[in-house]
This record gives sequence, C-alpha cells and structure tokens, in this order.
Amino acid sequence: MINGNYVAIHKPVLVKEIIEYLAIKPGAKIIDATINGGGHTSALLQKYPDIKILGIEWDPKIFEEAVKKLKSLKVEDRVILVNDSYVNLKNIVEKHDFHPDGILFDLGLSAWHYEKSGRGFSFKRNEILDMRFNPSTHSTKPQGGELVESTSSGQVPAAEIVNTYNREDLEAIFKEYGEEQFYSRIADAIIRARKLKPIIKTWELVKVIGEAVPEWYKHKKIHFATKTFQALRIAVNHELENVEKGMREAIEVLGPGGRLVVISFQGLEDKIVKNMFREKVKEDKVKFVVKGTIRPSWEETKTNVRARSAKMKVVEKV
Repeated sequence: MINGNYVAIHKPVLVKEIIEYLAIKPGAKIIDATINGGGHTSALLQKYPDIKILGIEWDPKIFEEAVKKLKSLKVEDRVILVNDSYVNLKNIVEKHDFHPDGILFDLGLSAWHYEKSGRGFSFKRNEILDMRFNPSTHSTKPQGGELVESTSSGQVPAAEIVNTYNREDLEAIFKEYGEEQFYSRIADAIIRARKLKPIIKTWELVKVIGEAVPEWYKHKKIHFATKTFQALRIAVNHELENVEKGMREAIEVLGPGGRLVVISFQGLEDKIVKNMFREKVKEDKVKFVVKGTIRPSWEETKTNVRARSAKMKVVEKV
C-alpha cells in the first residue's frame, strides 16, 4: 500500500449508479480513464465476469497501487493498465487495439493526494509546494497573463509558479481557476514576499494569503486559502484543458451505442463536461441518457465525504 494506508482512505463514489448507467453488455470492453486505486474497476469486474477493462492512471504512485490491488484479485487476464494521461486516450486505444463500449471518468483528486502524497495539495500539512499528479513530467510556463496551456501532459511544480510567474500570470490563474475575489491582492502579496525569500512550503503560502485577504474572509466556512490552492493545482496539472481534450477523444473512440459516464467534483470541470455534451448533442454525435446531473444518494453522502460534491453526467454515442 502507498504510505501504508491508500486503500483505506479512498472510497469510490456512485458505484451503483455507474453500473446502472454504463449499461454494460456481455463481453463488453470498458475504459476506466481515471483508475485511481481501482475501486470502480474492481466493482465492474466483479459484477460482470466476462468484460475487459483498460485502466488509465497518470500518477505513478497510484498506478503502482492499482496494479497491486488488481493482481490480488487475480484478474490480470481481463485488465490492461496504462500509466499515462487520458489526454492521450486515442493513442492508447490504438496502441492496445482496445475499442471501448463504455468509458468512465472520475475526475478530481484522490484522498491520497491530500492525505499521503507529500506534494503540497493540502494547506493542512506543511509540505513542499509541488502539486503535480505526475512529478516526472515538465513543461514551460504561460506568458503575459494568457491561460493557454500546453497540449502535452507536462507540469511545473506549484513552487515554480508562485516564485517565477509575473503578477499578470498569477492574477489570471487565481481569478480564472480559483474564482478568487481577492486575486489581485494575493498576487501582490506573493510578489512582495518572494522578494525576501522564496515561498517553498504550503504553510509559507498560507501565511502570505492570510496577510493579503481581509480579516472577515478568514472566518468564512471555506478556508481562505482554498481557492488559491485549487487554482494552483489546476494550473500545475492543466486540468481544465485536459478534461476538454479527454472528453473529445472519449467521444471519438467510443463505439456506436457506447456510453460515456463522467463524475466531476468542482464547478469548472462540471461546466466543461456540460458544455461539451451539449455541443456534441447538437452535432448529433451523442444523445443524453439523462438530461441533467445524477447525484449520490443521501445514504452514500453520509458514509463517504467525497461523494457530497460529486456530479455525474451520461451520454450515449449515436
């Protein structure tokens, strides 16, 4: 297990609903584009003993755990695991000659990223500001406030963004990706603070943010650093661009009648999925299985905190 406790802290959401809405037929081929710890894949393999699954996971540590978990279930002959990003979905499908009848995306972070990764995703722990899902990849930074992200899966650490991006770039990130109302004040505070010494760890950044925002802002239900940390994580991992590219490739590679199920956890991702589905419905590429959002049951939200913000949407390839 990763850091001794990965499986215990991550619980897959909407499993019952995924099984229902994927509408899997005998012998189907399914892609789990965000396999994480293998929770959804394990449930599908146990429910349907004759299906095959291709699982994709970008984070190398989580990928290792997924491999171990699925090996323990003795299902190697029914699973292909790939350590890659779903932005390369079309190439992965062609490389493995795996043409899917259904595709699942479970977007967002794993609990492991917050609790055990040591990469600075959470302001509750004093860790290096990294935030990369795959620390082995790298890319160049944007210029002049333009949030035009690389089409590669490359990432720069959050500390590099905080310590090297200009004010215009920082403001754009905090405003667009964090929807942070004090984006300008926080960017100014970062510029001032890093002139004295680099901002390397999470609590150093939290201190800078705390000095930038009004006192009343620190007493809201949502922690005052939440939106800034979200914005940095999205920028580091090109999350919004990747979601859009992944959805387009998924719709392209799906077979006729195949279903695409997407679970999102934050509003910016959900908006991209919603707009993408509407666009493809107008183009007669897909049709809605459910017009709207499927939410977890009350019973599930009581036992799984992560489920509370989950939103699921489903379309079928025409």
